[in-house]
Amino acid sequence: MKKSPKTFVLAAAAFAVLLSRPLLVHSTDVYLQLQRGEKVTVALPEFIAKDDKEETLSLSRLIRDTAKDDLLIKGVVSQSRDKVSFTVAVFEVPDGNPVFQKIYRTPPRNARRIAHEFVADFIYRFTGNRGVSATRIAFSNDASGHKEIYAIDYDGRNLTQLTRDKSIAILPRWSPDREGILYTTYRDGNPDLAYLSFSGGRSKTLSSRRGLNTSASFSPDGKTIVATLSYQDATNLYLLDRKGALLRRLTRTRGSDTSASFSADGRKIIFVSDRSGSPQIYMMNADGSKPERLSDGGWCDGPIWSPLGDKVAYSRGDGTGHHDIILQDLATGGKIQVTSDSGRNENPTFSPDGRFIAFSSTRQGRREIYIASTDGVVQRKLSDIPGSSSTPSWEP
Repeated sequence: MKKSPKTFVLAAAAFAVLLSRPLLVHSTDVYLQLQRGEKVTVALPEFIAKDDKEETLSLSRLIRDTAKDDLLIKGVVSQSRDKVSFTVAVFEVPDGNPVFQKIYRTPPRNARRIAHEFVADFIYRFTGNRGVSATRIAFSNDASGHKEIYAIDYDGRNLTQLTRDKSIAILPRWSPDREGILYTTYRDGNPDLAYLSFSGGRSKTLSSRRGLNTSASFSPDGKTIVATLSYQDATNLYLLDRKGALLRRLTRTRGSDTSASFSADGRKIIFVSDRSGSPQIYMMNADGSKPERLSDGGWCDGPIWSPLGDKVAYSRGDGTGHHDIILQDLATGGKIQVTSDSGRNENPTFSPDGRFIAFSSTRQGRREIYIASTDGVVQRKLSDIPGSSSTPSWEP
């Protein structure tokens, strides 16, 4: 006998904490299907605000649209004057057994954030993976007249300017705890390494040694940083602690070694080096030993590990001005060309679930941020953001 798909009803209510009018729920159901080896159907009854104030209705639409974009569902949510309380319950139909319940509380300014958090929690309940709905992408943009670091929700909304250096701020990389961002800044006239703490709201210079202090990335435990420095003449890789103190020199070549990042287990580092004549992708142990070349030609740059550490993505130029995103399997050496004949596609960064890659692209003229599935079948522009956007980094 064929097993019937499970059906759940999702009743969601966002209500003003200080108000007590009964919540009205419409009977219209919208169904969502999640795949986990079997088909799961989720019914989402429409729900409305507890009052008819325009502010409440506007916030209700905001949360509804955010959740709708994440899950392709419909619903209505509401708010209070000083706090939003978003109550979600999922029940198995027809038995009525609860399978998911949670309450979210936040100031109205974070309404979109709790909608994303709900979707992430909901997906995790059925798949064991939080997906990308609650994540952001940081990048550099020059719309203000200076290159500054911005962050935006993965769905292309809620654009926020993070730095105000009024200079050149590029190459952001998230800390593993998502509490701050490493980046390169020219605010003092030299390419220095800085760390922006979200809790303190301040940017602190970590390394201002003579020459380059750039292309930095945290280790998975957040205790160390691999960065490109050139204060000893050659442009090599160094290991720093979180305060910028020098721990170890990792490479010693006459060429240029840069764009380094750690594997998920912290045991390996990938980077770019022109030691062979042209920029290629290399991998070495985290202590700098046993370097080996991964790429096999072209002009390669911007390597990044997949979250599982089994693949790397990077940009490869063909000498004609085109640069494409390449996904390489480390076990087999097999490669997938994610982009093709669409301008300069550079600086890839993986989503935390490893299913998508964000990158900069000039396919429509100016440099913009795009998102693609790892097979390249699905590609879309992140958002219509003024100016030139580059060097994206996906929140872990």
